[in-house]
Amino acid sequence: MNNSKYIKEITKKLETINPYLIILFGSYAYGTANEDSDIDILVVTNDNFIPKDFDDRLKYRLSIKRIIRETAKKVPIDLLIYSKPMFKKFIELDSSFSKEILTNGKKLYESNNTRLA
Repeated sequence: MNNSKYIKEITKKLETINPYLIILFGSYAYGTANEDSDIDILVVTNDNFIPKDFDDRLKYRLSIKRIIRETAKKVPIDLLIYSKPMFKKFIELDSSFSKEILTNGKKLYESNNTRLA
């Protein structure tokens, strides 16, 4: 299944928030997508937001997800959203999941500011 036009559309929409980083991972990044595949994207916002509680995190995620709402009606999207400090913690966890994304994911966008939190 080829959803490259949707991947480009998602990336373009997310670029409007001036993110720190956008990575495509999962089956579309690895070339193994089929008709049941969703588009897996990790976006790191270019801010230092740290949620105080679950509600705070949920509001933050929803504010970003709204940007791709129309595209999500056309194709299934799994969007992981982190601020720079949250992404730093994600990397520090050194989980197999974070390693997989960082090693095998495809960078779709990276800001010129390469300093992480």
